[in-house]
Amino acid sequence: MRMWIGRAGRALSIAAIIYLLLWLACILWFWLGMPFSGGGIFAYTLLVYYITLPAASAVVCALAGWRIELEWARLLAPLAGALPYVAALLLTFSLSTALGLANIAPVGLAAFLTGLAPGVIGFACGWALRRFRDAPR
Repeated sequence: MRMWIGRAGRALSIAAIIYLLLWLACILWFWLGMPFSGGGIFAYTLLVYYITLPAASAVVCALAGWRIELEWARLLAPLAGALPYVAALLLTFSLSTALGLANIAPVGLAAFLTGLAPGVIGFACGWALRRFRDAPR
């Protein structure tokens, strides 16, 4: 049992670091010019805000839901997964609008809920898998 908990702990740490590195790469990709090169903003939005960041958040939150020794602190994982999502929107689209480079809608509550949803789903999956594994047979 300790072996599985130890592996989940290392996996959670590695997944969180990878999530933050992906987040940083997405910010750099935006500001290094890819979306401004003729229609790239659509591909950037689709790839980053609808695939990459939600998937990474779901994986991190699933691992947090799996770790029972975190107790109630693990319930903060979906919030922690949603904050980088919103921060990425603020550091890319909202900042480019403020600087006058583009005119893109501001970030609001909908963006936070969009970032929160994959984390909640991932957390619920990790929690359910842990409960299923630990259930008496």
